[in-house]
Amino acid sequence: MPLVEIVGGESTSQETVEKAYKIYESAQMKPMIIDKEIEGFIADRLMEALWREALHLVNDGIATTEEVDKAITYGAGLRWAQMGPFMTFHLAGGDQGMRHMLEQFGPALKLPWTKLEAPELTDELKERVINGCESFADDRSVAELECKRNEFLVKLIDLVEDYWP
Repeated sequence: MPLVEIVGGESTSQETVEKAYKIYESAQMKPMIIDKEIEGFIADRLMEALWREALHLVNDGIATTEEVDKAITYGAGLRWAQMGPFMTFHLAGGDQGMRHMLEQFGPALKLPWTKLEAPELTDELKERVINGCESFADDRSVAELECKRNEFLVKLIDLVEDYWP
């Protein structure tokens, strides 16, 4: 996997963290600097959350393991392989992006669809998410991002078909 999560300890200098970043980047890895130590790593924690929900779906007789895998492979996994969850939902908001998505669908976070507890959707959290998506979009319109996403999805589906199962 190309992702490297770099977390300096209490005695690690910023210079050492930056040096590690450059080393991994020069090796064609995808490093990111994490400012705060947590249990586990970001990627692992996200996978664990999805894994817990998948286990609930199978345990409750809602889906088989094959159906869960298919839902990820041909659903969320395709989108997330390119953009991740925040940019995917940014596009779901149409021309207004994440701002509209949170206004329209944010209240649904409290619906009991999942066994995982959702955080309180405060104004501060909304603005952090909206600003983060708009910054990452880098002045590209939702239409431009959708076009790139669609091109990517066609190529990714072809790759999935070539290699699985």
